[in-house]
Amino acid sequence: MTFDIVTELRDVVDELTNPFQSREPRHTWDANRHRIKLPDHVVTLPGLVTQVGDIVWPTGRRDGDFHVRPVPGSRPPGDPQASACYMDIHIGVTRWHLMLGLVARDTIESSIRQLLGRILSEDRDTQMALLDDLRSWRHRCEIVTGLATPDPQLQVPCPVEGCGQRTLRINVAKKTARCTSCRARWAEQEDEWTGNIGVLARWIQDWQAHSRGAADSRREAERERKNGRSAA
Repeated sequence: MTFDIVTELRDVVDELTNPFQSREPRHTWDANRHRIKLPDHVVTLPGLVTQVGDIVWPTGRRDGDFHVRPVPGSRPPGDPQASACYMDIHIGVTRWHLMLGLVARDTIESSIRQLLGRILSEDRDTQMALLDDLRSWRHRCEIVTGLATPDPQLQVPCPVEGCGQRTLRINVAKKTARCTSCRARWAEQEDEWTGNIGVLARWIQDWQAHSRGAADSRREAERERKNGRSAA
């Protein structure tokens, strides 16, 4: 299947900036303990960036005609993780505006939508670079808002030549992995920007086996050294 970068850009921008509906299935039981389906509980939520901003500013803020309701009193104000996430997105959006020669709009959400309109006329490498940033922002927003949990970090070096950092993160549910240093990605379906997750898994297994073998050799050499010292 061909990777459609434009569709992916639009989808991620939509999640970041536009309100969406959250559906929660409901059911009840009758007198005979038969399960009866009820209408889904539907809630309209702000876009992910707006939700993060709502956490940073608990009194709420207004973006156009959509009013962000205040954060419940049970949630402590001034969440440092939310503040760092929102500031990093703001810096990233500003950087892209400078690169593309754009003038920022009045809200960060509107500025992100402006980037989408401008990036469609750029080359695919530039589009992919923006998509990487948008995906990163979406993932951080999902963690801050509780929609996702942080991907576990593997204690193995990145296999990409010139990287080698121990910053590989894996999403078991989606069967994807990424390096937060060089931004390399792996998935079940590879394309010109995404490697194969199976190849990465075999590389990790080989590296771990080699690492265990080297550790065993060092321990054996240390035991021999200690035994030789004791015999002397």
